[in-house]
Amino acid sequence: AYAGGMFFSGHIAERSNLRYFLVLGMLSSGLMTALFGLGYYWNIHTMAFFVIVQAVAGVVQATGWPAVVTCVGSWFGKGRRGFIMGLWNSHTSVGNILGSLIAAAFVSEAWGLSFIVPGIIIASIGVIAFFFLVTDPKEVGIVMEDSSEKDRAYSVQEEPLVPDSAPLLADERKVQSAAQPKAISFWGALKIPGVVEFSLC
Repeated sequence: AYAGGMFFSGHIAERSNLRYFLVLGMLSSGLMTALFGLGYYWNIHTMAFFVIVQAVAGVVQATGWPAVVTCVGSWFGKGRRGFIMGLWNSHTSVGNILGSLIAAAFVSEAWGLSFIVPGIIIASIGVIAFFFLVTDPKEVGIVMEDSSEKDRAYSVQEEPLVPDSAPLLADERKVQSAAQPKAISFWGALKIPGVVEFSLC
């Protein structure tokens, strides 16, 4: 389910608001994780319940990687992107350690809490991300200078796209659509050398 979700989540992420997409995935992931643990308290012993909940959890968890990679890539130029991505990717090991500690704290007495507590944590972080995540530097008036030698941010000091004399109810959608690059199609991504090979690893 996670692999299948990853197959399409990047395609969807490029065509949606990244903040909403990521937060929705985090809240849904927290809900599914907690729902898995609630099976203990609801005295559910049906295998189908746990399989379905875990499958849905895998699909919604697949929203995380493409959304975060896009956000990180927007903030750091090519010169430092390898270092930043390597540092950020350490979260997988840290998460496994913390997850094991949290699960071990409850598993002997009430294993349901081993899922409910992490579910609450991830949903809470999703709420924080909703209010504070800035997916692109342009949202706060910063342009990233993409340089292999040095990567620095500087404030935007340029003329406004819409002059002050423009009507207040001017159609801003044309300005926004001109500034946003067109997302690559699914088949276009498959044509990139190495994509298919890497996806099969």
